[in-house]
Amino acid sequence: MSAQQPEQSSAPKQDVSWRSPEIIGEVILLIIVFFLAAYYIWEMKDLKVPGRWLPGITIAFATPFWILRVRALVQRKHALEKGQIMDLGFRFGGDPVAERRRALRYIGAVAVFFLSAWVFGFHLTLPLWVMSYLFLFAKLKPRAILIIGAAFEGLLLGVHDFIIDVPWPEPLFFRLIQVEYFFNDWPISDTF
Repeated sequence: MSAQQPEQSSAPKQDVSWRSPEIIGEVILLIIVFFLAAYYIWEMKDLKVPGRWLPGITIAFATPFWILRVRALVQRKHALEKGQIMDLGFRFGGDPVAERRRALRYIGAVAVFFLSAWVFGFHLTLPLWVMSYLFLFAKLKPRAILIIGAAFEGLLLGVHDFIIDVPWPEPLFFRLIQVEYFFNDWPISDTF
């Protein structure tokens, strides 16, 4: 009876150090998220009770995932040998140009979202950004895209405006044309 050979993986072994761009990027992201959560916890004491719900629930929900991500980072060697980078699901492969293009697409989409939210406000940006993302990248049918965009606007109006009554920052566009951002002065939000 011959000794059995351990199974060999067909994927090439990756030797990844703490100085790799993937690890450095993830460490920076985790540190930013930690300090952002700490800042929100510090600032929550000055908010009205309904205004504390969203950051409190978000932090309570996200903390276990943050801890799991830190744990996975510490055990990075095993995950990176499989080829997983950060949370985007990228794989080490034979086409680094395609991987770079995909990463730039993600980064560009998020940058467009933040810039548009600053210029036009969340009520206009969020549904339009989600709808354009679904159209360009997910290739969904227009009917599904409209339903999902309306759902995002409904979430903003229903939860943030009517229930929590979040004061929205004045978008740059509305300041430039000297028009009051009407989402901050809804008469219905005072009834809750």
